Amino acid sequence: MVHGIRQFQSTLIARLQRGEHLVLYGPRGSGKTTLLARLHAHFDRAGIPCALASVTACLDDITRTFEHAYPEVDTSAITRRRARSRLRLAADRRAGVLLLDHTTRVSTAMLGFLRRLRGGIASALLVVDVEVERDLERVRGWHLGSFRLRMVPATPRQLHKLFRSHCAEHGMPHVAPGEERQIVRAARGRPGWIVECTRRIPRARYWRGGTLHVSTLCVDTEIALRQGELKLLASDVDSG
Repeated sequence: MVHGIRQFQSTLIARLQRGEHLVLYGPRGSGKTTLLARLHAHFDRAGIPCALASVTACLDDITRTFEHAYPEVDTSAITRRRARSRLRLAADRRAGVLLLDHTTRVSTAMLGFLRRLRGGIASALLVVDVEVERDLERVRGWHLGSFRLRMVPATPRQLHKLFRSHCAEHGMPHVAPGEERQIVRAARGRPGWIVECTRRIPRARYWRGGTLHVSTLCVDTEIALRQGELKLLASDVDSG
């Protein structure tokens, strides 16, 4: 079993360096995008061709990511199919990593192309938002043949630390310890949820007579997260 985000990150790095194709899934706000940014930085420092797609919904999204990983490959003035062939040849000489965030669908063309990248050409990490079981069933229906990993939740200790640091950094109103515990429980291991919550706390609508209305705050935070309104994901959660 993998314990902690740092060990989880190390596991992903090792598997991607072996050329594996993986699916990372979890709820919105759980830190998946932040983790991708860390992976991208790691491979960049290591001199391994790597690029990150902010949204992955079609084959051209993958192609553009591939182009960013291999900027030395000239893909101008040729068809996209020819461009993918050139990029695949470059990756065959020097294996790369594709980080495909917010994957919303996998078409037959996308599936076929990803399969051609296996065998040490380019590893791929597809990231999917999964809130309920039917979301995971949809991912299984893509028939990617890739190993699926669930995003490791942050610990209560990490979330308390994150909550306090954001409150102190932005000079937010004092939140009582009991209210803070309610907020951390409602976050359910999601650092991005905490960030969105602290962004909302200063708003007058959540305060009455100096008392924080935690239930209203938590409901609004959850709605914002589900509707894709999250503006910032936590980047400073460690494994402590």
